[in-house]
Amino acid sequence: MKNNLVSYYLIAAILTLAILPFLASYILLNEILDSATSLVVKPSTTQILKNYQQDLKILRKLNPKETDDYKKKFNTVSEQLLIFQQPDLVKKVISDTYLTYYLILFITVLIFSTIAAIFLSRKVAKSYHLLVSSNITKEKKIQALCYFDEWQIIAGKLAHEINNPLTPIQMMVSNLPRLHKKLDRSSFAENLNNTEHVVSEEVNKLKNMVSHFNKFSKLPEPNFQCLDLLSHLELFIEQYSPAWQSVNFDLKIADNIEQSRGVLIEADAILLNQCLLNLVKNAIQANPNCQPLEVTFSVNIKKVVNQKHWIKLTVFNRGKIINKKERDSIFKLYYSSKKSTDSSENMGLGLAIVRKIILDHKGDIQCLACSDGAAFELLLPLLISKT
Repeated sequence: MKNNLVSYYLIAAILTLAILPFLASYILLNEILDSATSLVVKPSTTQILKNYQQDLKILRKLNPKETDDYKKKFNTVSEQLLIFQQPDLVKKVISDTYLTYYLILFITVLIFSTIAAIFLSRKVAKSYHLLVSSNITKEKKIQALCYFDEWQIIAGKLAHEINNPLTPIQMMVSNLPRLHKKLDRSSFAENLNNTEHVVSEEVNKLKNMVSHFNKFSKLPEPNFQCLDLLSHLELFIEQYSPAWQSVNFDLKIADNIEQSRGVLIEADAILLNQCLLNLVKNAIQANPNCQPLEVTFSVNIKKVVNQKHWIKLTVFNRGKIINKKERDSIFKLYYSSKKSTDSSENMGLGLAIVRKIILDHKGDIQCLACSDGAAFELLLPLLISKT
């Protein structure tokens, strides 16, 4: 949130809190005036004043010396009688007087509230900016530390994997001079062939290992295009079903999607294919004894809190269950739960690549908890709502 927006919100809040009590007091005053007028101004009071006037006239006749005094009292009673006979006029006079003082006080409070709001909003905006900057800095430090931690683990693993093939190579090559002196020509030739075979095999492992990291480091930037996800999934199943005879593919589409209109997303078709290939390949490798393996693509439209529409693509296989510990680590670099003897083919980069591609598509991926298999949920922003 920008500093200016924070200031505007705070100013509006302070002014609202300052003005509302005045408006409420003004409304209540009118109610009070109506109630007071109805209580004080009564027909009996008017009649008493008229009777008092008559008494004053009689007293003036009986006591002519006090005529002036009686006349003054008579005029005073007449004024009071006029007021009690016109209660609306009384109310208007009081209201006008109150309104004058009310406006003066209201303007004064408004000015001071505005000054206070501007002052406080600047202070709060500045504090907010410092807090956000501090949090961003801390977050970047944490990300940097996590980044270094991950790559330290990768470097250690890679060093270990490189050291594994180098050890037999070093032993066999260093043993050749001794064998050359000790063995005859044919025996040495046989040992030399064995050494060549071992060295070639271990070098190929190193090449495969480097190739895996090379692919990960050279993931291309997505070339976004408007893509119909339903058509893309149908084409994927059609193309790869012959290659994976042991896999039965199924496509399920939710009721809130019109199949005739499709589901449009902004995506790179090649990279999206790579995600699907990695997920299916992982499922096959994790379930070597599951023949056939059921793999289901489920498509649904999901509306989240920010009112945006997302496509939820769930890739489910009815095979090995992924436990919570594995789910927490499954997208980490170099993590693999497969017990493969050939470490060059089991680098643990497949799902890390999938997650990077989905994040580049402004989406998200998570491994869901399942009781009868494994499921990965991919969220991608919907380009055009089809509901």
